[in-house]
Amino acid sequence: MFPVNRLPDSVVWRAVASGLGVGYAPVAPGTLGAILALPLWYWGGGAGAIHFGALALVLVLSLPAAKVEMRVTGQKDPPSVVIDEIAGMLLASTGIPWGWKSCLVLFLLFRLFDIVKFGPAAWMNSREGATYVVADDLVAGFYANVACRGILWLTG
Repeated sequence: MFPVNRLPDSVVWRAVASGLGVGYAPVAPGTLGAILALPLWYWGGGAGAIHFGALALVLVLSLPAAKVEMRVTGQKDPPSVVIDEIAGMLLASTGIPWGWKSCLVLFLLFRLFDIVKFGPAAWMNSREGATYVVADDLVAGFYANVACRGILWLTG
């Protein structure tokens, strides 16, 4: 496998890391990145080959893309990296059927857990490296998934 630290600082890797440029938005790039995952959730339905394929593809691309963007910007966790929000939101939506109620609840929960980091997400956020940049959002996605399931179950 090609070493990640030898990847060229290409426009393609930076486009992947930034969600095709969404990460360069001056306001709320993480929120916009999470929004990018919503059509993928809709098309994949939260389960099945399309959903898991999209999640796998985003996860495979997220580490090298984040690594390149981090190297180019010189920042520990550049706001332009939003592929981690896309990955986290896709993980959050796993197993949850698409619907407007579930979409709104899950999106708000994911953004809450992504912003207010606690437990393993806070620990990962305090570490350096592309793995941790992506991993803290995956943990936020897990938290959001569990919380959303509970809320949807309680509200019927």
